[in-house]
Amino acid sequence: MENIKEIITIASACLGLIATATGFLIPLVKNVKAKNKLTALNKLSTTLQAFIVDAETFTNFTGAEKKEYVMTKANRYAIENKIPYDEQAISDKVEEIVALSKEVNKRGTVSTVSKESQVTSIRI
Repeated sequence: MENIKEIITIASACLGLIATATGFLIPLVKNVKAKNKLTALNKLSTTLQAFIVDAETFTNFTGAEKKEYVMTKANRYAIENKIPYDEQAISDKVEEIVALSKEVNKRGTVSTVSKESQVTSIRI
């Protein structure tokens, strides 16, 4: 009878430890997976910029054709480097880089100073 009580006590302690360990391991595994995915996306992001610059040299192609070229190159790069390929995330990243490029390279009008506001010197 005493052996059964000891076995039940040890088993309940082990179950408590297993439940606690599982509670810590599940979020840890999820965070590691999320970190790996983010790291891979960042690695792919740096190469996306080079692919976009390369695609911009194609002067006779539309924007959609250039994007398809970049997406194909990104897919091939992801396969070669064993990076999980999320087409929607890559597409969003390409759009973000292109939008940033357009914003930075936007040509605006240069403000000119009118002649009325210029200060003239007076000779005495």
